Amino acid sequence: MIELLDDYTTATLESRKKAMSLQPEQEVDVGNIFFKEITSRLFNDSRVLDIGTGNGYVLAEIKRATPELKLKLFGIDYSVRMVEIASEQLGDSAEIKQADCAAIPYENSSFDVVCAKNVTRINAREIARVLKPGGYFVFREYGPGKGLCEIAEMFRGRIIRQRTISFYKDALTEAGLSIVSAKEYTIQRRYACAEELATIAKSFPFVSDFSEADEKAILEKFHNNATVTSDPFILVAQA
Repeated sequence: MIELLDDYTTATLESRKKAMSLQPEQEVDVGNIFFKEITSRLFNDSRVLDIGTGNGYVLAEIKRATPELKLKLFGIDYSVRMVEIASEQLGDSAEIKQADCAAIPYENSSFDVVCAKNVTRINAREIARVLKPGGYFVFREYGPGKGLCEIAEMFRGRIIRQRTISFYKDALTEAGLSIVSAKEYTIQRRYACAEELATIAKSFPFVSDFSEADEKAILEKFHNNATVTSDPFILVAQA
C-alpha cells in the first residue's frame, strides 16, 4: 500500500495551477474525448468514482456536462490538501475522501463508472472490485513520452513512471476486466514560449531530480520553437 503522503506545498500548488492553465494550440483535444467517453455511459443515479481526483476538476466537468442527470459523484486522492480543495470546489455535489488507490474505501460493486485522468498509479484489482457488473473504467493517461516526447528524450533514463498502454491493458485484463477500446494519439502541441514547457516539466512528477540546469537545457532547446509531441491515450474497460 502506498503511504498517504502530502507533498502539495503552497508553492507546488501554485506551480501546478499555472501549468494547468496553459492552453497550447493543438488539432485534437483529447480531454473532450475523455469526457465524452465518460458521459456517454451515464444515466440517472449513476455512481461515479474519480481516482486521483486532485482539485475535483474531472467531477466538476462531468457535473457540468450532464445537467439533465442526477448523479452520485465520489472522488479519492491521497493528498489531504487536495481533498480539502476538491471538497471546497464541489461542495455537496460530491463525496471526497482521502484514500490510497490500492485500498479504495468503498464496497464491492459500488460504481457504474470509475475514471482516472493523468494518474499513473492505478490499482486494477481495486477498480475491478468496486465496479458493478457491466460497469466501465475510463482512463486517460500519457504513453512513455509523458505528453512531452522531445523533452522525455532529452532526459532519457530519468523519466518518472514511463509506461505504455499495454502495461495498463495487461493489468486490467489480469484483474478480470475486458478492454472495450484503447486509442493512442500523437498530437503536436504548440506552446507560446519555452518557459511554458519548462513550467510543465518542473511542476509535475516528470524528470527525477529536476534542476536549474535541466530547466536551462529546455529553454535553450525550445527557444525558437516551443512545439512538442504529446502521446496521450484513452483506455476503456468493462467489468
